[in-house]
Amino acid sequence: MLLAAADARANGRFPTAQDVVVGPGPRSDVIVLRTTFGLVVSRDAGATFHWMCEAQIYRPLFLTGEVDPSVAVAADGSIVFGFPQGIHLSPDGCQIARDPAAMNHHIADLTTDPTGARLFAIESDPGMSNHILRADARSLRFERLGAGVSGVMFTNLDVAASRPGRLYASGFSADTRSPRLFRSDDDGVTLVPLAPDLGPADDAWLSGVDPTDPDVLYVRSYMGGGTALLRSDDGGQRFTRVASTRGSMLGFALSDDGRTVWIGSAEDGLLRSDDRGRSFAPVNSLPTLCLRQHAGVLWACSDWTRRPFALGRSRDGGRSFEPVVRWGDVAGPFTCDPGLMGPVVCGWQWPSVQDQLQRVADAGGVVKEPPPVAFDAGARAGDARMPPGAGGCAIGAARPGSAAIGWCVTGLLLLCSRRRARAHSARPRTSPRSLQPF
Repeated sequence: MLLAAADARANGRFPTAQDVVVGPGPRSDVIVLRTTFGLVVSRDAGATFHWMCEAQIYRPLFLTGEVDPSVAVAADGSIVFGFPQGIHLSPDGCQIARDPAAMNHHIADLTTDPTGARLFAIESDPGMSNHILRADARSLRFERLGAGVSGVMFTNLDVAASRPGRLYASGFSADTRSPRLFRSDDDGVTLVPLAPDLGPADDAWLSGVDPTDPDVLYVRSYMGGGTALLRSDDGGQRFTRVASTRGSMLGFALSDDGRTVWIGSAEDGLLRSDDRGRSFAPVNSLPTLCLRQHAGVLWACSDWTRRPFALGRSRDGGRSFEPVVRWGDVAGPFTCDPGLMGPVVCGWQWPSVQDQLQRVADAGGVVKEPPPVAFDAGARAGDARMPPGAGGCAIGAARPGSAAIGWCVTGLLLLCSRRRARAHSARPRTSPRSLQPF
């Protein structure tokens, strides 16, 4: 049973939703769900979802192991993603182009300004000076900024929406692995180190910046066996612990005005703050694997073995969710020019993947979502790390022809862990003509 895997199974990981990006800009036309088996994409506001396989999004590179790209949506609906070998983009779900300035660099994160006019990326190459890269939305040609920072491996990058030029970045020391935080007030050219007292924090993952106050930012951290949310209201000089979860705090989201903040985990469900992140209360028992607020709608990835969807959305602040993506409803690749090899390969793989997704959906034993339940307000929170990427269980090496057996053990499926996720934001317009198509 443990050898049940087909060659299309991508990394051999349990099918899990990791992150969702919605855009472009204030619109919600394009929805990108990052999963452990590629990208699941809608270009019609969620009416239909198509699959982009890893062979397509990384082509012509052949990547092995667990690769979980950072994703952004451009102002024209192009999907931009950063990964250990650079930045690729797809304007239509079919074509793939790459940016020459980022080739062979590990791109740890992507973000944009609120208008989508500019896209930012950050490198994380060992043994090198790492830089912020910036692209104008009209051409999407990235340029490397400033002198960079040596001795730091970056993990996250975010823009202060209300102050032009302000960015924050998080990472860790390459030598000591201690958490590091940086701020830029010149559009990413210069990164100034911050030295706040983070208490017993083992790491610091930048999670978001208040859209209306550039000095308010949030950091998630593994702290003494628990996951904590830290808040700063002075530009990262000092932080206060405002919440924690028993499980990995995989979800974080901010409302457009910064007044409402959501956090969540698979174990703790969904919690919400209505006082700008100063205090939190349970709002829903939904097992939460990712969160994003966009244009007044809260989006959440969930554990489909315990709820009847992998992606849902809420229009009442998280009290209830409607299903958006169920694995059994995902369509195959986009209809593309038959001369494009990436979609052709996805087409070859799709029947096997579709069969597997249907089998695990049937075996998952999902139940209807119960009404929101209250948690013990005194329950101790916080357990687990939040490195970028995602979890999932490897159920054996790839073996062509074994799709009929794949993932057949319901108990094993239900025991698979959902470990890591990242929050990334959606962003700008691209011009694939300025890049290198293939």
